[in-house]
Amino acid sequence: MISKKNAKWLFVILLLSHYCDPVFSQTQWTYDFNNGLSPMEKGGPVLHKLGQSGQFIKEKVPGSGEKGVPEIIRTVYQFEKNSGLQFDNKEANGFLNKSFTIEIYFKLNELDSWKRVLDFKNRKSDYGSYIYDGKLNFYDFAIGEKAPVKANQYIHYVYSRDFDTKAIKMYVNGISKVEFKDPGTEGILDNEQVLNFFQDDLVANHEASAGSVALIRVYDRVMTPVFIRRSYQTISRAPKEVTAEIEAVKQEANPVEKETPVINTNLVQVTGKVFEGKNLAAVENADVSVRKMNNDSLVAQSKVHNGSYAFQLKPHESYKISVQAQGYQTKSIPVRTTGRATEVKSLISLSPETFDSPLATLLFTQSTETLENPAKTQLDSLVSYFQKRNDLKIMLKGHTDNIGDFDKNLLLSNQRVQVVKNYLLERGIPNDRIQGVGYGSTRPSQKNQSEELRKLNRRVEVWAEPIKR
Repeated sequence: MISKKNAKWLFVILLLSHYCDPVFSQTQWTYDFNNGLSPMEKGGPVLHKLGQSGQFIKEKVPGSGEKGVPEIIRTVYQFEKNSGLQFDNKEANGFLNKSFTIEIYFKLNELDSWKRVLDFKNRKSDYGSYIYDGKLNFYDFAIGEKAPVKANQYIHYVYSRDFDTKAIKMYVNGISKVEFKDPGTEGILDNEQVLNFFQDDLVANHEASAGSVALIRVYDRVMTPVFIRRSYQTISRAPKEVTAEIEAVKQEANPVEKETPVINTNLVQVTGKVFEGKNLAAVENADVSVRKMNNDSLVAQSKVHNGSYAFQLKPHESYKISVQAQGYQTKSIPVRTTGRATEVKSLISLSPETFDSPLATLLFTQSTETLENPAKTQLDSLVSYFQKRNDLKIMLKGHTDNIGDFDKNLLLSNQRVQVVKNYLLERGIPNDRIQGVGYGSTRPSQKNQSEELRKLNRRVEVWAEPIKR
């Protein structure tokens, strides 16, 4: 039996979820723990417990019961250290396979050193979202220096990844704190297709904390900054204030709508053109990103339009503008903005891409062909690249050090190539796009004068080659 107070709060959450997404059964799953680990929406995947089983407890919503606001009691899931919850994407029919957003309202009891929030690789990799010494962090690519999080205090945390641009954004309490481009596939689920919350890899047990979570919501798209800000405002307020926000959230939750760009006269307009160096033709389908020179943090990104791009940047700053386009070498140029109300123009000439170095070098233990976790992580990062680049084939080149019999080393180098090929086949790369050869000890990359150098020769190199048509 739900009390009148709880019923009032639950009604507001249901009403907000309804307005935020008219077809929420297909576009979001909401876990407020009033139904245990089942979502509010019917037919959705149930969360799984990780580690030690937690408990559902009732607690007062902060701010309620004060200044005439009715006291509101909500249900939260309280978890122990090195424990947490898991969202199984297979049970959700691939809900998180493309663009997605993850929203959490939670608190951690301890915030010293590294504390895990999101794990995309099911404890096989340290890459993922943490709170590090009270600051938001995605190991080991980005850290939010101005994103303080306090122990035993609820925070509203949102993580999103755009499938097309690989742009990752992380918000705390409605404000964007970390933005960067995923260097591979570190910010998405691997072949096990599970998303873990709060549990650490169990190797370094200080990298997880006990805590409580009041809300988990996953969306199958990237939510706008305006929506995220409104969502934080609603969840952190009592129902009396929430109802005033519902209509505004309803209007802003539509993923089709776009915010009208506003020209800020305090910023510098930076424009440019991207063209092919050989014939000066405009390059289309190019991704342009802007990063600060001093710390390499991502400032803005977009696609070119008719070969052109435009950004509004702060004056008197040094930036790096980078362009990526299929079939061309990535190129970066420095840009220094001057005073306000000025315009900076730039030209970027692209050269055809070359394949004169390996995309990855996978190292092996002496005398074995076992594919170890670091090598698997490297391969996982390459799979999406080759899936998009149907114009390329994969050439695998296997090598050994000079210890042992020559013929056995030659056989071992081919076995290593076959193990890598099998791994790529399991992840959907067609057999006719993968070739390989073993060279034994005949092509060392380093002189075999010490163990430190010899271990660099026990390798398989992954090369890309254009498919001749």
